[in-house]
Amino acid sequence: MEKKAIYSCCGMRCDLCLIYRPNVERDDRREAVCAAYRKMFPSFEPDPTAIICDGCLCEGQDAVLFDPGCKARACVLEKGLRFCGDCENYPCAIFPAEPDENEVRRMIEVEKRWTWEDEAVMAAHACKKHMDEYRKEAGKR
Repeated sequence: MEKKAIYSCCGMRCDLCLIYRPNVERDDRREAVCAAYRKMFPSFEPDPTAIICDGCLCEGQDAVLFDPGCKARACVLEKGLRFCGDCENYPCAIFPAEPDENEVRRMIEVEKRWTWEDEAVMAAHACKKHMDEYRKEAGKR
């Protein structure tokens, strides 16, 4: 049975994210994702014992968000949309940038900045890929 996709406003897949609270409670792999974050974003020093996210669609008053100041989330909520992929301007300048397939290959195989295993740990963060899939399934151009 295929897992139902749970998207964040920008298209991240919460259901695949290793810091999404339900995933942490089921199988805490925050150490692995924090190690990958450190390789991919050297100035980011996440604490694996503290990093957690309820998902940006969580409506609870005490919700914990990975990035409370996320511009994509603010834009989606302001426009009354559910996801960036629903916007007529998708993808726009504030949509989270991510390297394309060739850039990822270069960073892993040539520059050795991270590994394919790290890339797999970060699969939830491929916002453009996930939003493109969502748009295709929803019949959007």
